[in-house]
Amino acid sequence: MKKLAVIVTGGSYNNLLQVCELVRIAAASGAQVSVLFRDEAASKLTHDKVKQLTFSDAYKGRESRVRDLLRERKRHDVPAVLREVKEAGDVKLAICRDTLEYFEIGVEQLLPELDEVQKAEAFWKEAVAPADQVLTF
Repeated sequence: MKKLAVIVTGGSYNNLLQVCELVRIAAASGAQVSVLFRDEAASKLTHDKVKQLTFSDAYKGRESRVRDLLRERKRHDVPAVLREVKEAGDVKLAICRDTLEYFEIGVEQLLPELDEVQKAEAFWKEAVAPADQVLTF
């Protein structure tokens, strides 16, 4: 089984959705996928912040149209997309412990779709070192 490690730092709506799509495809193809959300990406995966996601500057002036397209395609609800990703195969979603400290985020604020809080060092040993491929977003 191929092992894929994914490190996500960018917190824009389009970045998180791109990650989810690629992870879903990889998992459906039989890969074992481990994802670590850290920095800005991790700060967006709380009950409050996930509803306030914004697009990157590349979408300036198109946000409304793209939101409508995502709603039509059922890609507008990040927690639902994360659940779909996990249902696609062997996927583990972790969030960086240090980032929680930096942003003063309590575990109770996190989306339930996340599997664990993990230090970057542990993710490196468990997911990055044995990975066949590592992607960063």
